[in-house]
Amino acid sequence: MSIVKSQRAKALLSRPKFVRPELDPEMKRYPGDRIVLWCKVELDLNVVKNLSFFGQLSNAEIVLLESMASLLIGKPIVRLDDLSVRECEAFLRDRNSEAAVEGVTEDLETELRKVFQWVRATPGRGPAKEYRFPSEKGPFRGLKLVDKVRELKAFLNSPEILSLYQGLSLPELVDVEDLTAYIHAGYGSQREKEIFDRLHLLGVEVFREEQLNFIPES
Repeated sequence: MSIVKSQRAKALLSRPKFVRPELDPEMKRYPGDRIVLWCKVELDLNVVKNLSFFGQLSNAEIVLLESMASLLIGKPIVRLDDLSVRECEAFLRDRNSEAAVEGVTEDLETELRKVFQWVRATPGRGPAKEYRFPSEKGPFRGLKLVDKVRELKAFLNSPEILSLYQGLSLPELVDVEDLTAYIHAGYGSQREKEIFDRLHLLGVEVFREEQLNFIPES
């Protein structure tokens, strides 16, 4: 069991700034099973203006999310790509040598990293909608660039893709050239490669374009 020890962390626990007592209807539900959590991200371009959380959270989860938000406000959302749970814990310390939260397990650290990645990918997506390529627009290859971008973004925001990437950073469209789509997505591990290959096959099937190619970009 994780125990909140530092005075700084206890002060945030008694009066949290970012963890709310009530659910905001604009918050989005985290898809993981380990933590029951909702979040709302407010951006000014790519800079984080505000974060708010709600959920069934332990004391350790509350203060570590409070720390994450404090370290993120006023910074580009991409800061989450490098922010670690250990850095959040260190931010809460009264003294450098004394842990602010004792007993942070590997399981909790792993799940919070997934939360960080999900928060990173959340802004601007809007609610997920079932996607079906509109056949009346003609073949995908014949669409204008702006229409290709619109259809690919809708496909990447569909429930099937969100389910495929559950617990990982969600794929984002970077660019389109003819029948090649450049996708920001993880491709380092064997699991990430298998998921990306499945994403590519789904894209070929949905858009009915055997020559459609997805290129991963980190």
